[in-house]
Amino acid sequence: MMARKYLQVVLFGDSVSWSGGAAYGSRYADFLEEALQSAAGKDALIDVAACGDGGNTAQEGLARIERDCIDYAPDIVVINFGGNDAIRSPSREIFKTSYERILSRLKNETHAVVVLETLPTLDEERHQCRQIPQALMHGGLEKYIEFYSHSFIRNTAVLRGCILHDRFRIYHQEISKNPAQREVLIQADGVHFTVEGNKFFAETLAAVIIPVLPRAFPAVEKSPGFWYERATVNPAYMEACAALENGRLKEFFLEPKSYSSRLALQRTRSFARRASVADSNEIAQKATLVERLAAGFLAAERIFSAPVPEIIKGSAEWALRMLEEVNHQTIARKLSEFLNNCAQLPDRR
Repeated sequence: MMARKYLQVVLFGDSVSWSGGAAYGSRYADFLEEALQSAAGKDALIDVAACGDGGNTAQEGLARIERDCIDYAPDIVVINFGGNDAIRSPSREIFKTSYERILSRLKNETHAVVVLETLPTLDEERHQCRQIPQALMHGGLEKYIEFYSHSFIRNTAVLRGCILHDRFRIYHQEISKNPAQREVLIQADGVHFTVEGNKFFAETLAAVIIPVLPRAFPAVEKSPGFWYERATVNPAYMEACAALENGRLKEFFLEPKSYSSRLALQRTRSFARRASVADSNEIAQKATLVERLAAGFLAAERIFSAPVPEIIKGSAEWALRMLEEVNHQTIARKLSEFLNNCAQLPDRR
């Protein structure tokens, strides 16, 4: 068995990076992964880990950067902070200092190609914070975010030699050509993406990443056994497996926790995918089972955290496709049955 090249992308930011309002298979990360995988071809495996956390500022991102970014040994990191910072109003200096420290840690502790993103919009008619004093003082939310974070992000990209994905300019160019795209790309809350928006902006992001793919692949890779062990010793993954066996998986996801089960399970899925490219059939097969189970658990978490019919159905169907390859394993069949029941889908066996 020939080992494939592996490339780890991390989306590190807030809820826009996370795509909490979309089913698995329709997230920003999913569409980006699809575009990059198509460009890389069959000899490589691209993983895009959605490591955004809702409401995060740059300061809060800095506090979790080791766990949710650096630990992945990322090859490409896409940074998305500045929107919540502007609304929640830590001082602009705190935002800038925290953002710079994130970039310094990535430079010093990884070899990653870094992409900086602006936010497409804080819609001045629809966003709930359109009347905050800072926005009124600057002539509107969009002028305020341009002042607060976007001008700094653009300048920082130039000074540090980072790639810029200027979604603000891309979005406004798009709606100037076709105003109807405003409702097509952005949800009614005036900030988060629709499924169409996830796809549109993922494709514009892929367009700036694809030219650097050849130099982004790691020169030296840690052993698949290292990544497999890290995937399987994750407490959230072990607890989810135990809860599934004990018939308490729903309770596991609904119970309050001191950690984000979604972010923890993302680690297991990405680490196991990294191990699955091993040239050892034994490790590859074991890692594939862990990766597919983690995918199923992530879908279950989304089903219970966002119980909207299209999210439930889409996430369950995505996970069931992931599990088909390993359904000869009892635990995978059990998880498939659980997801079928959640979504009230016909049994796929």
